[in-house]
Amino acid sequence: MTYLLLHTFFSSLFILWVRWVQQRGDNVLVVGAVNYIVAAVIAIATCAFTPPPSITFKAIATGSANGCCYFIAYFFLIAAIAWQGAANIAVVGRLSILMPLVMGIFVFGERPGTAHLTGILLACVALIALGKGSSPLQDAKRPAAGYLVIAAFFLIAGSSRVIQAMFKYLCQPAEQTVFLVCAFMVAGISALGLLLWRREIPTGKEWLLGAGLGISNLLQTLFILKSLESLPGYVVFPVTSAASLLLTTLAAVWFLKERLRFHSYAALAIAIAALALLRPSA
Repeated sequence: MTYLLLHTFFSSLFILWVRWVQQRGDNVLVVGAVNYIVAAVIAIATCAFTPPPSITFKAIATGSANGCCYFIAYFFLIAAIAWQGAANIAVVGRLSILMPLVMGIFVFGERPGTAHLTGILLACVALIALGKGSSPLQDAKRPAAGYLVIAAFFLIAGSSRVIQAMFKYLCQPAEQTVFLVCAFMVAGISALGLLLWRREIPTGKEWLLGAGLGISNLLQTLFILKSLESLPGYVVFPVTSAASLLLTTLAAVWFLKERLRFHSYAALAIAIAALALLRPSA
């Protein structure tokens, strides 16, 4: 349960940090690139302080694929979040849980009970209701092929979660370090290449903002892997998604001044009910 709470916090912090950087008027693309470079350096550095990790092709392959998803999804995220706001785009990202849930049931034989299925349904209802209650940003312009951008973000974010679920069944917990190093090395090298191609040199402020984002990104990935060690995907993904959306939405309203319609607060109660039904067994 501790790992679920930690993942909830850091995944919410990540999307709110991106929105905050945008509101400040900073170069969110450069900050995002720094995020992956810093996360890669930290992931590699931790290898010096931990026992030698188990290295297998499956861990390398799943980690590298996850890194590709992270790098690509980030750029769809910043295009979509500038248009629809943090609360709305959080809905899209969280609803991508449906992809690993379907895979877990039909590929890996997970069998959620009636209470869990009801909780999953309520979580999805809450996610949609909360998203509908949030207002798009004032003066926000729809990016080119706006809805296609959001659909692509949904698919890539869902693919990342599918890969994390695959790691649970294909690899051992001792291989988590390899997964993290490969994921953020792929994303970090891609980000470095992007900066070189654009001839962008991050400023000191951008390094600082990117470092905060990178730490949140690395920790939220670590903690979801830790959560999946002992809990099935049909618990981990809906719980973290509903709880993260609650936290992201409230923080977006209170601190980033995004708005919710009055009726949307009923969705908070639905999400709480979903969390009660989905709570892990003691």
